Amino acid sequence: MECKLIRPTDLDEALAAREEYTDGLPIAGGQSLLVMMRNRLISPGALIDLEPVEALRGIEVQSTGISIGAMNTCRQLIASPVLREEVGVLPSAARQVSSTAVRNLGTIGGNVCHNEPGADLPPVLLALNGRAVLRRRTHGREVPLEEFFTGYFETALEADEILCRIDIEHPNAAGVYLKHAISPEDLAIVGVAAVVVPDSERPGAVAEARIGIGGAAPVPLRASRTEAALKGAVLDEETARAAGELASTEVDTGSDPHASAGYRRKMVAVFVRRALLHAANQMMGNGHGAA
Repeated sequence: MECKLIRPTDLDEALAAREEYTDGLPIAGGQSLLVMMRNRLISPGALIDLEPVEALRGIEVQSTGISIGAMNTCRQLIASPVLREEVGVLPSAARQVSSTAVRNLGTIGGNVCHNEPGADLPPVLLALNGRAVLRRRTHGREVPLEEFFTGYFETALEADEILCRIDIEHPNAAGVYLKHAISPEDLAIVGVAAVVVPDSERPGAVAEARIGIGGAAPVPLRASRTEAALKGAVLDEETARAAGELASTEVDTGSDPHASAGYRRKMVAVFVRRALLHAANQMMGNGHGAA
């Protein structure tokens, strides 16, 4: 089957092409899409190249948070002074994405839309209350990332839509991402992001905790029951251990050649505990603007 390459010059042209070519797919960095095409897992009738679309780039600080263009590469996330200052946990996670070549070409939008289990960015974006800003030719919509990830390699993106930006919060918080993988370049067997907002009136206490977990289930998720249990708590070893155990009950784990379901569940407990203790250390002494 012949695949046509479409190169729109702006977002309007890209959205028009997305509507016209119902069997087409947008291509960003191509790090995952081209591999799937080469292995004959998918056969799109057209590729809509988003590389020339400037409206999908840029990182903007807004009153409600930070808006990140979907075409920003992992390398650009790492190099961004704004992200390093406001939400350092996101550049930290981007540094752990695969290899240098993938980080140079792979984009935040492609990473999120591909929704591969064990991807490094989704748990962090979930913990930062991320929202997907989607557009079709006639109108747009916003979807919380908790609702955007719908299944194994599946998202809420419709056939005529393009992910334009991801909006995140930049709270006065501590933030940590930890990854357990066979090798540093591999997908996470378990990846945990913890963002902890300190209680301004009770030193060491938690006003709000957000925990994103990837790799341990078909979709990345928020450990909502664990977050609720941590509200108002003092983050010490005992509290963090109990939180890890609770979080391990919130994931619907599965087995594959890399790890059994039971092993993944145990690693969720271990890495949630570690991430929370690292965040507590940030919160108490090393500056809590690092989320």
